[in-house]
Amino acid sequence: MANSVLDGTDLILSAMGSALGFSTGCKVSTSAETGERKTKEASTGKWKEQYVKTFSEQITADGLVLTDGTSEVPTYDQLKDAMLKAEPIDVAYNLRDGDKRTGKSAGGYSGKYIITSLELDGQAGDDAKYSITLQNSGAVTKQGTGLTEGSTTQAGS
Repeated sequence: MANSVLDGTDLILSAMGSALGFSTGCKVSTSAETGERKTKEASTGKWKEQYVKTFSEQITADGLVLTDGTSEVPTYDQLKDAMLKAEPIDVAYNLRDGDKRTGKSAGGYSGKYIITSLELDGQAGDDAKYSITLQNSGAVTKQGTGLTEGSTTQAGS
């Protein structure tokens, strides 16, 4: 059985129901906050016992600023409007749907996220760029097989 490696170009980030247009990068960081369990039984040993308290996820992405986006291709202005509303938005990341610029409707991960940072960078003689940071607000759920192309469900899902 051959192994397939995900091409970073095929990781699609969607916000408010639409894939980010002219995106140049995306990074997803999932973290677990842990606690230390201290018990009378463990007090004689030298090893700490850890447990997971909470999970959190942060997504950072960047792309080129569009001046003529549509509802299907969010602009910097639409992202800024969503941020200033100070409410969670629907976000998903999944695999590219064939040769389209959108993500597949099945698979990937989705949840509610708050835009915590939105940066605009316009250097003379270069394309204007944006950077966005999103923080989960509630559970992030796996859709179908997640980022796996196969039709079988992964163990533990």
